[in-house]
Amino acid sequence: MKISVLVTQMLILFLMIGCGWLSGKEKLLKEEIIPDFSRIVLNIGIPGVVLSSATGGSRFTVSEVLLYLLGFFLFSVLCALMAKAVVWITGIKTDRRLYEFMYMFSNVGFMGLPVVEAVLGKEALIYAVLFLLPNNLMLFSYGEYLMRDKKGISLKKLGNPPVIASMLAIVICLLHLQLPPVLEKALTSMGNITTPMAMLIIGASLSQAKIREMLEDYRIYVFLAIKMLILPILYWLILSRLPIPEEVVVMMILMMAMPVPSNTVIYAGLYQKNIKLACEASVLTSLVCVITIPLVFAVISLF
Repeated sequence: MKISVLVTQMLILFLMIGCGWLSGKEKLLKEEIIPDFSRIVLNIGIPGVVLSSATGGSRFTVSEVLLYLLGFFLFSVLCALMAKAVVWITGIKTDRRLYEFMYMFSNVGFMGLPVVEAVLGKEALIYAVLFLLPNNLMLFSYGEYLMRDKKGISLKKLGNPPVIASMLAIVICLLHLQLPPVLEKALTSMGNITTPMAMLIIGASLSQAKIREMLEDYRIYVFLAIKMLILPILYWLILSRLPIPEEVVVMMILMMAMPVPSNTVIYAGLYQKNIKLACEASVLTSLVCVITIPLVFAVISLF
């Protein structure tokens, strides 16, 4: 992948985020309506992207799909182990489980899918769709266990629209179903709102944050360096030595270079974790990713 292409796409996303920031500052996007816009993206936009990516079927066989799902699940386990290792190496005692959660998970749905589509094209989305299923399984089971200190899986949360759309997309691919043209165009149109609306929401959210105060804590710089730079590069060093197609490796690194997932703040509030730290991490990783993602791939290109 050409770094110039990645930089161009990230600049486009940065400009969209900038429009969202201005909209937030000028009260065109008010703070109270941001959750409603987020629900539109999650429940309409992302399912549209996922389903439209599967129209016309795919070249995958059943065994290949199962192999990819298994591989992505094992990668999630690797991410969990890496998160534990980082927390242990850095000597974190306070908010240990919260840090594990933030190191392990990234915003693969809300921001990851739009970025993968923008950088790698629509044809790469099917890999991202397969990646989404094991990631969400881990997020709503092991991830929630980390935050609430209890075991158990929330089956209800696994039934959210992006996950359901991912399952349907896999069925469409495996059966090589051809959707009616009208339905296909409708899904594509719904999916097209995802990237601009998601970036506007991120920008509007950033406009409400007191970033200067967040930067006063030196520990956040350590977290940003590890989360946004070191871990994605380490994952590339591991994945690039395995018999995995280059396009899939790039997709996985893009996903892991995404910001902290947006529901980190929700979980922190729900399970009495450090909500201030969760907010700082969510805001700052969303802010710096436009720079760190091209930087990660620039470093990778040197090897």
